[in-house]
Amino acid sequence: MQRCPRAFVLRYGIAAHATNHPTVQLLKNSFAIQTPWILMQMSIRDTIRDYVEDYQMGMKWTTNLVRLKFNQAFQYRIEDRNSIITQLKEWKEPDSVFRRVKPEKHLEEIGAERCIKLIEDESFIHLLDTMAFKSIPATRSKRIDGVRVYNSSDFSAEKGEHSFLIRINLFGYSSIDQINQNAALFSLGTENKTIIQYSWKNGKWFIHKTNVSTNEKKSIRRLIHLDSLEMERILKLVGSKNNLERVPFADSSRTCMHCSIRFLCPAKNRLEEAKGEQMSLMC
Repeated sequence: MQRCPRAFVLRYGIAAHATNHPTVQLLKNSFAIQTPWILMQMSIRDTIRDYVEDYQMGMKWTTNLVRLKFNQAFQYRIEDRNSIITQLKEWKEPDSVFRRVKPEKHLEEIGAERCIKLIEDESFIHLLDTMAFKSIPATRSKRIDGVRVYNSSDFSAEKGEHSFLIRINLFGYSSIDQINQNAALFSLGTENKTIIQYSWKNGKWFIHKTNVSTNEKKSIRRLIHLDSLEMERILKLVGSKNNLERVPFADSSRTCMHCSIRFLCPAKNRLEEAKGEQMSLMC
């Protein structure tokens, strides 16, 4: 939302709730399309979840099986992406906007390597051998102070009287402060759970264990409250007629480069000019 309020409104306002907007289905399909790089990371999570489930039942995979399972998961997500793109032809979208792709060999190698390095990590093996794991659906949400929050961990785990939440951070981390903030988010709605995060950085997995304090939980609740107020403010700019004239454009043209609905935006080729036109209309 901070990078592009307009994309936020289109995704979580119009695409999610509008019924009379002429391009609702196009928006839904467009936002469902992810880059092969993102699909690779999603496939890592799919593979790790399946691995943990089998491991808990006493079935240990070989490295070759890990590669096969990852490649299958990646292939499935690529096919699903291509299927959505095929549907876009009904909207006569040019091939240059969304191209059908095949699983790229170097992404298959990267994804399989990260899976193997995690399941061969001594600390991860120790967790699997000493705790009872349970997968947490990615779509699970928590209602915090009247706000529905989507930011779940991947697994819950139990060891005697101790409870843990485990998260695989595929995008790495920028700082320890970010790790602690993530831990506070994962801990909301729970009591006395240790947050364990595996984060990929510089070619290896790092583990961080966090026991979130009451003050940290209060701080993150305040942040969620402020974020929700800003989201409501932005969505109200649209009004009952789905008018986007008052909704701000992206913060920079760099943000536009990776936007899946760029082809629908007045700023697709001339961000600063579009901002100027918007300002003149609001004066």
